[in-house]
Amino acid sequence: MQKFLIGCAAVVLLLVIGGGTAGYFFVVKPGMEFVSEVGEFTTEFQNLNNQIERTDPFVAPADGQLDPERFQRFLVAQRDMRGLLEEELATLDAKWDEIKQEMAADGRDANVLEVLTAYRDLGGLLLTAKEAQVQVLNRYQFSLDEYVWTRNQTYRALGEQVAVAAVGTQGGAPQAGQASDEVMALVKPHREELMQSYVMAWFGL
Repeated sequence: MQKFLIGCAAVVLLLVIGGGTAGYFFVVKPGMEFVSEVGEFTTEFQNLNNQIERTDPFVAPADGQLDPERFQRFLVAQRDMRGLLEEELATLDAKWDEIKQEMAADGRDANVLEVLTAYRDLGGLLLTAKEAQVQVLNRYQFSLDEYVWTRNQTYRALGEQVAVAAVGTQGGAPQAGQASDEVMALVKPHREELMQSYVMAWFGL
């Protein structure tokens, strides 16, 4: 996230050099205010991470594969998160669909300013979702590292990528390669349910 903030500041600096006075009042001043907002958001996000009770180092299984007990614990945790975030999850999902549709229609990826605008709109939702995540992780005795590893292994077994827009300090658990046939068979029957939480994974939750 520090690199993200530096990138924001760099964009603002380039705009003020190229845009002159008009650029300052219409783009740069709001941009600098937004950099400050991002810093506040990051602080709040990390403060929530610090409330996770289990902090012991997570050691992934030697074979790198997701085991049934851990998967079932994750599945129940996801159900609880959706229960806590029913309205927010629908809003978050709709916003992400809107962003993807706009980019697909233009045949391009979002540029820096568009991504910043998206995060600005979503900041409150992401903090609310983070609060729910912390509550659920503590309830089911997940450390952040274990949760992130389990989440990533689960969606990888479904053939989906995750956490492309991760924010804040996330777990640093090592990632495994291709999921085994056993893990894919374990996860596949729950695909429809798990995809209801997919938007949270995209945003690093």
